[in-house]
Amino acid sequence: MIRALVLAAGSATRLRPLSPDLPKPLAPVVNRPVLDWVLTHLDIVAVSEIGVIVPADAVDLYERIFGRFTDAGTPITWLGEDVPVGSAGALRDQRGFLGNSTVLVVPADIICPVDLTRMMAHHAAYRRVVTVAVSPRDLRVWDGDVLVPCPGFTARYFFKPGRQAPSRLGSTGTWLIEPALCDWILSTGYVDLSSQTLPGLSPSDVGLFDTGEVYLRDVGTLQMLLQGNLEAVQQTSRLPLPPPVPGTQIRLGLGAVIEDGAVVEGPVLLGEGARVQAGACLLGPAVVGPDAILSAGSQVERSLVLANAVVRPRDRVKGQVVGDGASVVRSLLDHAGERS
Repeated sequence: MIRALVLAAGSATRLRPLSPDLPKPLAPVVNRPVLDWVLTHLDIVAVSEIGVIVPADAVDLYERIFGRFTDAGTPITWLGEDVPVGSAGALRDQRGFLGNSTVLVVPADIICPVDLTRMMAHHAAYRRVVTVAVSPRDLRVWDGDVLVPCPGFTARYFFKPGRQAPSRLGSTGTWLIEPALCDWILSTGYVDLSSQTLPGLSPSDVGLFDTGEVYLRDVGTLQMLLQGNLEAVQQTSRLPLPPPVPGTQIRLGLGAVIEDGAVVEGPVLLGEGARVQAGACLLGPAVVGPDAILSAGSQVERSLVLANAVVRPRDRVKGQVVGDGASVVRSLLDHAGERS
């Protein structure tokens, strides 16, 4: 049985001003941290243990929020990183945890429901040094890594070639990796898989697993975080949501309240304890975090309101992320305390 490695030690500079108070893996998508969705996805395949690489000074925070086991009972090991070493550097430095077997590597800031069971079977059949899950992408709106198919389900790897890319097959950020890859990783310092290690491999060492059309959303910027939430509440990403109030597109968490006289048009999701006061207007698609308040006289449209945020009486919010990162983390800790 293989192990999984989740890369969650990034600095989240693109997520400012929510960061550094809000680490990117804790950014909420329909009121659950994106890392939570990643761990849930890993729970559907037979991995013996999940290692999550996080900054060393944040190990306690992550353990308090997520614990040491997934919902399905898979053990989680929180691997502290004192200084950033990059995705390839992490593989190199965590050989003691990973051992000498195949490892499934995924980022903590991307929602992409790759069929991991099929991918693992494909990798076992062809056994390349690395197998990369790819999906056809629209190069006019997507700027990621690209793979050019070669015979025998192999490929040449290109790091972010832009619109002049020689292929439409984009990496989903999901890799199955053999220990032999460490022979290509520099022995010290910061080393990135996508920009340094994989482009230098021979096509015969790079396996290609074509997922077909698959949803992919990186939530590493404010705009992409907003987009991911709007897509989720519209069920574009097919993430599981609470059932709607019958006859509506309104989904309510435990204790969420819509007061008489409020206007709410779905699709919307209100987190636990959220309140839309009389005279407030909430127009979907929109997501409102736990314990957030939309005050009387406010209007929110196509937006993400974070946990504990207060939209004031005269505020007009459209296409925005409202709230602060520290409040999101505080909410996660509070709810983790309730579960324990």
